[in-house]
Amino acid sequence: MALLVGLGVFFAQAQSMRIGLFPNQKFTKIKFANALDSYFILADTTFIGVMDHFSFCEISKGTNGTMDVVFQGTKTIGVKEVKIIASQREKSLEISGLSPGMKARAFEGDFLVRSVNGVLLMVNLVDLETYLEGVVESEAGTGQKLEYYKVQAIISRTFAMKSKQKHVKEGFDLCNQVHCQAYLHKRNGAPIIDSAIKATRGQIMIQQDSSFAPTFFSANCGGQTCEPSHVWNASISGLSSFCDTFCIYTKQAAWTKQLPLSQWKSYLVEKYHYPIDDSISAALMVNWTSNTRPAFLFHPGYGIPMRDIREHFNLKSAFFSVSSDGTMVTLSGKGYGHGVGLCQEGAMKMARLSYSYNQILGFYFPSYHLSLIASDYLLE
Repeated sequence: MALLVGLGVFFAQAQSMRIGLFPNQKFTKIKFANALDSYFILADTTFIGVMDHFSFCEISKGTNGTMDVVFQGTKTIGVKEVKIIASQREKSLEISGLSPGMKARAFEGDFLVRSVNGVLLMVNLVDLETYLEGVVESEAGTGQKLEYYKVQAIISRTFAMKSKQKHVKEGFDLCNQVHCQAYLHKRNGAPIIDSAIKATRGQIMIQQDSSFAPTFFSANCGGQTCEPSHVWNASISGLSSFCDTFCIYTKQAAWTKQLPLSQWKSYLVEKYHYPIDDSISAALMVNWTSNTRPAFLFHPGYGIPMRDIREHFNLKSAFFSVSSDGTMVTLSGKGYGHGVGLCQEGAMKMARLSYSYNQILGFYFPSYHLSLIASDYLLE
């Protein structure tokens, strides 16, 4: 299960990330406060003050695509762009939503605010490695082993580099929502996460052609990882389904959901014209066992994708069996998430069993290998 470490070097520019913060919230008024050091505030090209721990800055939607800024009792109107710049690295300030409301969250780095289509767009300008500290904690939580945090750091770093242009048309590289990577705040927990980031500094995963590897991951694969084509209708080089016994006894390995039989039947008939008058089909509808990860419910011939059922009924995964007591249908499922690539709970268990981070990566991504980004931040 060892992962071969390649000697190749992946060249890139200095890794400064532009992270869109909570772009789906549609804020019209926000607040910056509780700075842990001095932050300089610029409204367009005008310097309007220095924010410290005892002051705050409020920004609200103005007229004609502009913003209004309130700082130290003074209101500046008609602003097109606000920059909030840290005087020191590794310091942070808190951002909270005033309309709509959102509890305060602390981030490091600098900040840029614009009004776009009537709502405030916040962008966090942050070093890649600092960003990863917040991502690893947001994605993996606290209390894990160092080797697991190294794994999460490498796959999250690789994802960030591979997907850096994902939101470029919106004015930032990635957002902080789960479809990019969860980045809910700066790292607040144990310094072991910082140790993992530093120990793997610049390490990424690449494919045989030296392109960034697709490092997908989910919470729990339920004992078998999923074929990418079952989720996205397309195969992905280097990723395929295989048995994973490391996660089968963890907390998210199994789940159940009950539905009224009438609701289950109506969905299948109305959406897919399911032939309930056929005796064999009628029996399958309430008694079907899935020991592997199929792409379709019951049989491919019915054309009912498992992923569609997962989405419609808000299931934890698309890996489940069906049973019924005559009035209710029970969906007995395995795993949590899409199941493609690395299984987080499986990898966590491997780390507790003393597997190294490159052994864990080698188990889940046997066709990929490690390399380094050559960039300015590696020379600091």
